[in-house]
Amino acid sequence: MIANDVDYHFPDLDLTGGGISNDEILGRGRTTDLVSDAAVAMVEARVRKSGVLESLERWKAEDCNTVGMGGRPAMISYRAVLTALLLLARESAPMHLRRAAFLMQVRLSPASKELLGLPQSHDAFIPQDASRNRWYNNTVRAFQRMNALLDPYPQERYTAKTYEQIQEILDAHDAVRAEKYKARLDEFSRLFLHMTFMEQPRELRRASAKLDVSFDQTYVGTPTTKGFSHNTIKDRIAVERRVGDAGQLTPGPVDAFAGWHIKNGERYDHKKNEKDQTNPNSKGAKSVDYEWGLVANLAVRVDSEKPGSKRFPSLVVAASLSIPNREVAEEAVNLLRSATTLGLQPGVADADKQYWANSVPDRLLRPALLTGFTPSTDYKIDRVGVKGGAHGALYADGDVYCPSTPKSHLEASKDLQTGVIDIATYRARVQARKDWRLHVKQKATGNGKVILRCPALGPSPTVTCPLREMMVGAAKKARPHAEPETLEAEFLDTICTKHSASFDLTEMMAPQQAFDYGSQEWEDFHEHARNTVESENNQLKASGDEDIETSGRRRVRGFSAAQIMVTLLLVNHNIRKIASFIDDLRKRTAKSAPAEPAPLRRRDRVWANRYTKTTGNGDLTVLRGGTGSTRTPVDPGGSDDALVHPLRT
Repeated sequence: MIANDVDYHFPDLDLTGGGISNDEILGRGRTTDLVSDAAVAMVEARVRKSGVLESLERWKAEDCNTVGMGGRPAMISYRAVLTALLLLARESAPMHLRRAAFLMQVRLSPASKELLGLPQSHDAFIPQDASRNRWYNNTVRAFQRMNALLDPYPQERYTAKTYEQIQEILDAHDAVRAEKYKARLDEFSRLFLHMTFMEQPRELRRASAKLDVSFDQTYVGTPTTKGFSHNTIKDRIAVERRVGDAGQLTPGPVDAFAGWHIKNGERYDHKKNEKDQTNPNSKGAKSVDYEWGLVANLAVRVDSEKPGSKRFPSLVVAASLSIPNREVAEEAVNLLRSATTLGLQPGVADADKQYWANSVPDRLLRPALLTGFTPSTDYKIDRVGVKGGAHGALYADGDVYCPSTPKSHLEASKDLQTGVIDIATYRARVQARKDWRLHVKQKATGNGKVILRCPALGPSPTVTCPLREMMVGAAKKARPHAEPETLEAEFLDTICTKHSASFDLTEMMAPQQAFDYGSQEWEDFHEHARNTVESENNQLKASGDEDIETSGRRRVRGFSAAQIMVTLLLVNHNIRKIASFIDDLRKRTAKSAPAEPAPLRRRDRVWANRYTKTTGNGDLTVLRGGTGSTRTPVDPGGSDDALVHPLRT
């Protein structure tokens, strides 16, 4: 056994043998294979087509507060570092800056380096470690120059902090600056995702004139995992001051701008400037799973006209990152605004109960309606049934109904969720209550205002009422009959006494939807939309490709660095989805095309066959009078006696 203090030097060891190549040694076990010039040119073109480079230069000019000659030109440009990172994403490799530097140094041909404006490698007389470190340091500087133009939460992120230092960072935070730079960061993501959408063939982009989306949040990990709670930070600061000696304290958090994501249980949605009081150590928190990090807000394209028909790939059309439990509604509105820039008419926007069914109208519904999108969602049990009303009409399940609507119809959703009725009865009641819904006289405007009238009025009444006289031209058919409790005018409201009334749909606890809540049409679309966005979340978080949840695949710290990396991974995800969709489409087209004629079997090519009327050479001819006779075409309707085997006389 060799002692541990022995210095291991093998001056006479022959390192030329063995199965390890010199390229593997220089690459320290990583691939040094060249990336093809075609791949580099394609990815670099996508970076330019996105328009991000022009925006970065504009933001750089906005932030420049000095006039001078400037320093030495940067070795690596924004264009080069973005191209390198996208190439790593294309290979499903970790998005590490060291890997990006190695790719630019070793794995690009001279032509590709010239395309990206990179210096050619002349490392023959330079130690490998020095050259590798120079490329790495320049890559980090290039990324951080870009990151500084987008970072809404700048702070030192290399060392652990005391809780008092964390509080100082929070107190020094510039909310006005953060809003400006967050808008830049979201624009960075929007431009890249817009580029991927435009990479589709025109037929796929415009398979539908409308853009329907389903949006959701999903957890994104951070390289630093130690967190804190705003609810207890004062107590921790008091403990630090009592101890006094930092050497007796455990290291605190590194990043002040992240939060606790609640994996299971009730989630919160704090408004701007509200403090998130989520505390994993509070009473009752043991039954809830918490993760320190960020959340990605994603909007995925879905199909409300033909749910599940696969007319186009389900791409991520809008995305951003945010701190968990903060401004969830506002982030959703920003997703919808971003989606409107794709050139399609806004359609239906579907979400789970955390959004439309939970947010107050001023935070989500009102601004969302201004974008042109119409909600689609499920309701919590406390939101179904009759929930208020206006002008005598009743609000229930996202619609406005006549005050004489049977109670069993209005409470159908609640009765289903509590097990009073079965699904068949529920569907029948949902269908029947459509007759009692107020008719639209003037469509809703962007602010949610709509003019409605009694269902017993107009050229197509759906109910009859003793208070209303049916028009002469109305169709003669059976209709439900309204039986008001009283006909005295003093007890009647506007909807029963006037021709129409104005309603503010944003005042409804359960917002109005694109489809009748509870109908088969609603269920088909909502199920399709939820399954689609959940499937995208699972694909994006699955190991092997993007894996946006695992922070170890993107070690750069900070909020903006995380969004930059996640955006580039979403670009690769969308490109893969488009390519896979087109490949599947080609395969389906090939299967449906007429089959090519089957080749002649060997026995028909070599031997004469009296049933297929072929001779040995595969022609539809026969030999008459032996091998030297003249070949004549076979008469399909004639006798088989003329067919002679070519080897017989």
